[in-house]
Amino acid sequence: MSFDLTQNIRRHGFKRLLLAVSGGLDSICLAHYFIANREALGIEWLGIAHVHHGLREGTADRDAEFVEAFARKYNVPFFLKKLDGEALKSAEGSLEENARDARYKALVEIALDPIASARLQDDTPHTSHPTPHTPYLKGSEATDPIPHTSIAIVTAHHAGDQAETMYMRLRRGTTLAGLRGIQETRELFDVECEMWNEKEITTHYAPHITHFIYRPLLNTTRAELLAYARENNLTWCEDESNTDVKFARNKVRHEYLPHLEETNPGATMQLCKVARLADKAYAKVIEECDAMFQETLPLKQVQGQGDTAPFTHLKGSEATDLTPHTIIALNKKALRKILLAHSNADLSEMFRLWLSEQGFRFPIGFFYSQTEPAHVKIPVRAAYRKRAIAKKGSTVLICEFESVEAALKFVSCK
Repeated sequence: MSFDLTQNIRRHGFKRLLLAVSGGLDSICLAHYFIANREALGIEWLGIAHVHHGLREGTADRDAEFVEAFARKYNVPFFLKKLDGEALKSAEGSLEENARDARYKALVEIALDPIASARLQDDTPHTSHPTPHTPYLKGSEATDPIPHTSIAIVTAHHAGDQAETMYMRLRRGTTLAGLRGIQETRELFDVECEMWNEKEITTHYAPHITHFIYRPLLNTTRAELLAYARENNLTWCEDESNTDVKFARNKVRHEYLPHLEETNPGATMQLCKVARLADKAYAKVIEECDAMFQETLPLKQVQGQGDTAPFTHLKGSEATDLTPHTIIALNKKALRKILLAHSNADLSEMFRLWLSEQGFRFPIGFFYSQTEPAHVKIPVRAAYRKRAIAKKGSTVLICEFESVEAALKFVSCK
């Protein structure tokens, strides 16, 4: 058995890839496939990144050394990031989510600034070869760790991960956006919008370069990965924490989904199919949303502290605290005209999804009211996490702030 990703890779046009490799079966198969087929795929640069979460004594060091040895064997650049495990444990929220968010942030940091990432390895105790290997490139490019063009961070999420995600979302309740499951490709800054603000990224890194998260194995089963590993005599590491059912995803993986598959054969792949269908439906909905709402966005969409005209009245520390780093300014009259034209409909969820695509996420029902035209209610002043809404004259300002406190302070001001 062998899986063929050639057509898919070429369709996306990714030429420079940073592979996220944990050392497990799926990521080792992923790395081996791309290394073995990099010329056929037209890949210009390939690197391997490993994130050490600092959560497992002994075996985590083993995994990092294993991945580094794998990268050295195939002469692929290797990047290592070690996280503060104690900080992950003590932070608010679940350890699973904290570790996932920190892992993506580490991968993003490597992709955006690999030279600095390479320097950081000099102080890392669990690697005897801190300097990245020579990239698989020819000529002058061989001295450039990662060319300053678009990079795809490639992860090994497969069909099993997709089914687990769908199962968990369906159990707790989700929207059309959530029914899409894990996305095959996502723009980097869209994926990480909760972890960095646009100002921080665009001022430190080249703003014209777009990076992506790419997950090419979403339709590949674990059985297919096992077969590929056997065919190619691959070895891998087993992370003992993956069997600990105190973690929600592990319980789904080892108990709930196997039972569902036993009673409903093929359920796993059906969940993956639902995600693909929902993704296509979501694209159509957003297309309709753009056609409907885009005319309400003629004033300005400001990112990175651009034109902050609505906030010029603020002075001193208040100006620093209450000036958002991202603003969407909607034409209130034009929006009202659209809502009146659809007064018998319910556009609240469409409006919420459309704003989400602009980078402003709000919970279900945030804009809903039976007494408003098209059931869309725009609050006079309201905040949700770091986001705030305020009506000012003929404009509706939707803002993203540096902190939750700043958003709350903004909506409390007269």
